[in-house]
Amino acid sequence: MSDFTSNFWSVFVAGVTIVGILACLALLWISGKTKAMTAADNTTGHVWDGDLREMNNPLPRWWVGLFIITCLFGFAYLFLYPGLGTYAGSLKWSQAGQFDREVARGNEQVAPIYAAFAGKRTEDLAKDPQAMAIGDRLFLNNCAQCHGSDARGSRGFPNLTDAQWNWGGAPDAILESISKGRTGIMAPMGAAVGTSDDVRNVANYVLSLSSSPHDSVRANLGRAKFVACAACHGQDGKGNQALGAPNLTTGIFTHGPGVESHIVNMINNGKTGVMPAWDGKFSPDQLKVLAAYVWGKGGGVAAAAPAPAADAASVAVENGVVKFYFATGKADIAGGAGQALADIVAGVQAGKKAVVSGFVDSSGNAAQNEELAKQRALAVRDQLKALGVAEDRIELQKPGNIDAGADAQARRVEVSLV
Repeated sequence: MSDFTSNFWSVFVAGVTIVGILACLALLWISGKTKAMTAADNTTGHVWDGDLREMNNPLPRWWVGLFIITCLFGFAYLFLYPGLGTYAGSLKWSQAGQFDREVARGNEQVAPIYAAFAGKRTEDLAKDPQAMAIGDRLFLNNCAQCHGSDARGSRGFPNLTDAQWNWGGAPDAILESISKGRTGIMAPMGAAVGTSDDVRNVANYVLSLSSSPHDSVRANLGRAKFVACAACHGQDGKGNQALGAPNLTTGIFTHGPGVESHIVNMINNGKTGVMPAWDGKFSPDQLKVLAAYVWGKGGGVAAAAPAPAADAASVAVENGVVKFYFATGKADIAGGAGQALADIVAGVQAGKKAVVSGFVDSSGNAAQNEELAKQRALAVRDQLKALGVAEDRIELQKPGNIDAGADAQARRVEVSLV
């Protein structure tokens, strides 16, 4: 919030600006009207080096004209753009507005590139060379300053290639960390632990959790005092990702080495670490690619494959294969399958053929199930034809085996691009 409680300074700045331009015009007018005392030869009487005399000639008209044009330009600029205190200008231009427009224009230009990644899971994006090349540039331009060009971090900045993920290393958790930011707070706990000797004992107990070099006698004494830390780090010291409390059994300490003096300092003084939010700078597509790049550096946790609802139509992309799931006894394609269908169309346009296979579950009459599998495959084929795919670019193929099971995973049609 501004410290000023009135518009005095706004009026002051505007007044000084306008008076300054008017003063320039007044000076120009006065200099053109005022006549200096001159001799008969149109000199001022000032003589240097015997023959060098000062003439009393008026300003050149072209110079006067440029001066006037400059002042008029100043008035026009201040009318159109901000420059007079709080006056926003008739065009309502602002730096923030221009930045937002340029970002929007840039996002529109790269949208076709990111469209190729839509519908892909993080694991698939991490295997896509084009997506990872884009992720690498995003990381180097925006993240490497803290986490290093190799993503291995430095003191105070986490290593993204190891197994220590305070807030979780699954793709969704990484995406949330990047987009929303994180604030990790280690409160000063020295007073809660006890005496300075108690703090040293707890520090050695923490080191013992990861089998790091420690004093075993002090570690045994510190075990009981660790209860002050267990509220966040857990009784076993394995941390709490909901709170961002790190796992102390890994021996990885972001803010310093795994030695007694560092841990004593952390217990006594605490530490606050801030990861800024990036959703205001990146588009959702860029955030997704960047999260996949970070996840693919090797330290992330694998994500479980999305399971379809118990008895509802849905669609998923797994390892490049588009899977359409169907409700029991139905051959209706899920309403949100548009992007997956568009990806198949794009693959066919690139010269590939769509191979469609229909599966059914093991419940009910086998003959009816086989007919239902056929109807589901035909439904997918008809949707592709409606989107402009030639029938000779679609191959209906009976699957080599029928899944044993009565769940939604078995009620599906798979489309592969070959």
